[in-house]
Amino acid sequence: MAVFKKELLASATPASNLLHTILLVDDEPDNLDVLSAILSDRYHILVARDGQEALELVTQMQRPELLSLVISDQRMPRLSGVQLCEQLCALSPETLRIIITGYIDVDAIVDSVNRAKIYQFVIKPFDRHDFELTVQRAVEAYEMKRDLNDYVLNLETKVIARTQELQQRNEELHCAYQQLERFSITDPLTGLHNRRYLQNVIEKDLAIARREHPANQASNTKNSDDLVFFLIDCDHFKMVNDTHGHDVGDQMLCAIASVLRQVFRESDYLIRWGGEEFLVVARFIKRSLASEMAERLRQTMADMRLVLANGEYLQRTCSIGFAAFPFLSSAPTALDWSQIVKFADCAMYCAKQSGRNTWVGLSAGDEVSEAPPKLMDHKDIPHMLEKGQLQVESKHLASKLNWI
Repeated sequence: MAVFKKELLASATPASNLLHTILLVDDEPDNLDVLSAILSDRYHILVARDGQEALELVTQMQRPELLSLVISDQRMPRLSGVQLCEQLCALSPETLRIIITGYIDVDAIVDSVNRAKIYQFVIKPFDRHDFELTVQRAVEAYEMKRDLNDYVLNLETKVIARTQELQQRNEELHCAYQQLERFSITDPLTGLHNRRYLQNVIEKDLAIARREHPANQASNTKNSDDLVFFLIDCDHFKMVNDTHGHDVGDQMLCAIASVLRQVFRESDYLIRWGGEEFLVVARFIKRSLASEMAERLRQTMADMRLVLANGEYLQRTCSIGFAAFPFLSSAPTALDWSQIVKFADCAMYCAKQSGRNTWVGLSAGDEVSEAPPKLMDHKDIPHMLEKGQLQVESKHLASKLNWI
């Protein structure tokens, strides 16, 4: 069957732009020659003599997605035009497909469009100008679809890159925040934690300790797991700075921090309290062990030697005060942890006033059964001891201790 109407077989307007490749498929050589002659000035033309040959040709292409358009006759041996286009949907889904047919069956056309995703059916014979316009529109549609796909791909690439960049920035910010958080709770000289850290974590431990001691219920205080607060002061530290300079003083503070790490557990809170003072919270231990821990700390500190640059070594002792939370097991909420630190501070002051290189501990006295006394000043201690509100344990005899 003739492809074009005879009155419209004039040559097409030539064009030099061969950006698009078109595959012509027809089992009649004359039809292939005519279609090729009309389109070859505008497009790069490939030809196949039937559907199977066309399928093999597309299969061998390295980049079948660059095939802009397939124009195929419908009635051919081995594979019909629609059957070819169905298989091309999988091989080159971006390629547009035009079927040329001499038979009009609307139902078959609709079914073919749905199954083979046909761009357009062209009924023979047809007007050459209309045909060229149809091919041009198909190529333009392919180009627009390709540009859109490129745009989407480029956009997706940018989104992925931007997402990765944002994730990296978020990770950097998270790391920076964690580092700032560590700085905010860490003493820069010794590497121990600071007061802010203790304020952040202590309340949880206090709540656990309170649950161990229900209010108004008798319990064996000495055998329960409590929080013991140790305050430690380096004896004659000012002399270190005055004699050897602040650099050696800093080395001494770092050496004390190492002693604390050696004596106490990793789970305990080691705090640079200020100046040459350190606070340790021994977590969930029997308060009856506090004096043993204090003595081990005192002895380890006394044995520590700081080697100076000139080969000499420097030794210092420490004064230790301690008190446990809860101060009275039958009234676990009566005193907060800051009051416990005050008792430990007064005990440490007593240790320093009593010759240094020793330890002193304070606990609730036998005369206290409901609410422990609130401490206002270290000068209150002798009176509270006399009334039985407090009891003391120390390396020295209680009668030898100096509270003033």
